[in-house]
Amino acid sequence: MNRRLRSYLLLAIVLVAVVLRLGLMARSSLNFDDPDNYLPVARSLAAGEGYSFKGRPTAYRPPLYPLLLVPSLALGRFAPWGVAFLHLLLGAGTVAMTAVAARGFGLSERRASIAAAIAACDPVLAWQSKSVMTETPAAFLVAAALAGLGRPGLRGVALGGVAYGLAGLCRPSLLAGAGLTVLAAFFAGPGRWKERLTRSVVLVLSIGVCLLPWTLRNLVVLGEPIVTTTHGGYTLALANNPVYYREILNGPPGRVWTGDDQWRWWNSVNEETAGMTETQADRYLQARVWRLARDDPRDFGRSILARLRHFWGIVPASSVYPRAARLATFAWTLPLWLALGLGALRRPLWRWPSISAALAVIGLTLVHSLFWTDLRMRAPIVPAIAIIAAGAAWPVGGRDGGGAAGVSSPAPVFRRSLTGD
Repeated sequence: MNRRLRSYLLLAIVLVAVVLRLGLMARSSLNFDDPDNYLPVARSLAAGEGYSFKGRPTAYRPPLYPLLLVPSLALGRFAPWGVAFLHLLLGAGTVAMTAVAARGFGLSERRASIAAAIAACDPVLAWQSKSVMTETPAAFLVAAALAGLGRPGLRGVALGGVAYGLAGLCRPSLLAGAGLTVLAAFFAGPGRWKERLTRSVVLVLSIGVCLLPWTLRNLVVLGEPIVTTTHGGYTLALANNPVYYREILNGPPGRVWTGDDQWRWWNSVNEETAGMTETQADRYLQARVWRLARDDPRDFGRSILARLRHFWGIVPASSVYPRAARLATFAWTLPLWLALGLGALRRPLWRWPSISAALAVIGLTLVHSLFWTDLRMRAPIVPAIAIIAAGAAWPVGGRDGGGAAGVSSPAPVFRRSLTGD
């Protein structure tokens, strides 16, 4: 595939992504949901009051997404158009970065285009563009991290680390995949041990540089060096509490914990943590979950399996999503999971740097085996899923790149010098 044709094809896929997301936003008349209160924090930032909620400094939500929303709020009554433009830009960037990462990992041009198309059309990721939630920017940052890691030399490692650090400031659960990637940079990377150690250290430092300012801010403002957020305890407790176990885990099949049931539990938590600081409440809720795990290990283990089933489900809950969205997700996800499984069997996937795509998937899966989850929680790793699935070991339209599997040989990428550009 020549360069001009490749560029036109990628542009067409990007346009499909933009049109799909614009259609979903227009369908809801640009009335963006904001269930996690990112807009109030962004308004506080725009007013020069810092990261605050209801007049109080907070680290309850990660900082990057509210910061990205500030320019949209400057548009006043046209703020929804600003949010729409931001999400469209991030969606287009996600598709482009997915293609770049796929090429960097050794996939053929055709396979890279398939990966981009998956990122463009995935219904779970596209659906989230109509909400003020972190799935859309987080997916872009994961794609950017993988694209950076796919570049040869330490510059690529540093770029990937910066993107992963920003991803942690957008959605802290993504740091699990980043941590696994740091280990893989040493144990799965090419070169002598000094080269591999250098690669890992550069990755750690580039991630840390991004996290440090927020950590220092929290130390100064809240009195504790909080690296991510004070939200983890709540998210952990939301998926592990006696009420949830009784009503959902041991309740009628297919029941979704939402509405009044969840609100009653949330009110009880507010009463229990009244008078605590954010960090105290966070630690209190975490301790309560681990106590529950010790007291009821059977249900705790069952809840892990239930969360994994929700995370990797092929159909979203009927009580939350419309029928058309559920049918589209089912028709899309079933063959995608087949391709994902076949792609995961390829040996080149488990070499550096393509192993980072697999570890992004594994890392987020591990996090959501413990923390609250549903199907939308996997949206940030759609670029990694797309890259793995695009490498599925079967022919696509004849001979492509490196043979029947349609995968170009990744060896030149892996053999390049660490200091090369």
